[in-house]
Amino acid sequence: MAVSSRSMYVVVMLLLVSLAVGFVYLRRVELLAVALLSSLMMGVVSPLIAARRLYFLAAESSHMALLAASLAVILTNITPVKYEFFWVLLVGLAITYSVGLAIHRGVDPDIATSIATGATISGSVIAMYIALTRFRTSYSLWSLILGDPLLTTRQDIYVLTLLTAIALAVSLSTYKVMIYVGIDRDSAVLTFGSTHIYEILFFTVLGLTSLALIKIVGYALEHVLMLMPALTSMNLVEGGRRLMVSSVCLSIASNLLGFSLAMKLGVAPAGSVGLIALSIYLASIVAKGLRRYG
Repeated sequence: MAVSSRSMYVVVMLLLVSLAVGFVYLRRVELLAVALLSSLMMGVVSPLIAARRLYFLAAESSHMALLAASLAVILTNITPVKYEFFWVLLVGLAITYSVGLAIHRGVDPDIATSIATGATISGSVIAMYIALTRFRTSYSLWSLILGDPLLTTRQDIYVLTLLTAIALAVSLSTYKVMIYVGIDRDSAVLTFGSTHIYEILFFTVLGLTSLALIKIVGYALEHVLMLMPALTSMNLVEGGRRLMVSSVCLSIASNLLGFSLAMKLGVAPAGSVGLIALSIYLASIVAKGLRRYG
C-alpha cells in the first residue's frame, strides 16, 4: 500500500506540473478548455473499459465514430435536420447499442466487435467517398482522421462540457458495478440485481466519448488515448478508487503536456498527446518492474 501511495504522489505531482505548463503555453481559453474537458472524458471512461475488459470494443469505437461522422454529412444534406452533430449522436449511439445488444445476448465480445469493425470500416470508406464527392461539410473530413482541436468552436465546447458532465456522472456511479460485472457477471447480478441499466449506461458513455472526441483527437489515436490512462494506472496503483483518480490525473497530464508540446514545436496535437501518453505508460512499466524485482 505504501508503494501505491508513493505512486499516487508521483501522479499528482505530474498533474500539477502539467497544469503549470498548460497555463503557460495554452494561452487560448478555448484550447485549454478542450484539453481539460477531453482529458476528463478519457480519464473517467478508460477505467470502465478496463473494468469490463472490453479493450477490443474500445478500439472499435473510433471506427463507429468515423462512420457516424461521415454519414452525418450525408444525412445533413438530404434531410430537413441540418445539424450534423445530431446525426453523429443518433447514428453513433445506434451502432454502439447494436454491438452492446449482441454482447448482452451472448455473442462473444471479440466476435461481435470483429463484425462491427468490418462493417464500420467498409461503411466509412463508402460514406466518406460520397460525402467528399457530392456534398459540402462544415469541417474537413481529414480532421476526423488526424484530429485537430484548433478547429473546435465555442459551440463544440458547450456540447463537450455537457457530454463531459454526463460521462463523469455515469462513470462514477457505475464504476463499482462494472468491476463486478467484469470479474463475475453472475455474482454482480446477485449483488446488484439486474445489471441491464448499468450496461446501457456503459455503452452510452462509451459511444458519447468516442463521438465527442473524434474531431479533437482523431480516428487514428482516439482508441489509444481512451485505453492508455487506465492501463498506465494499473501499473502504478491498486484499488478501484485510486485507479480512477490516477487515470484522470494521467489523462489530464498527457493532454496538457501534449497540447503544450504541439504549440511549442508546431506539430499535430493528437500525435504529441499520444507520444506523451506512451512515454508515461513505458515509464510505468519500468516502475512496475523495479518495484517487483528491486
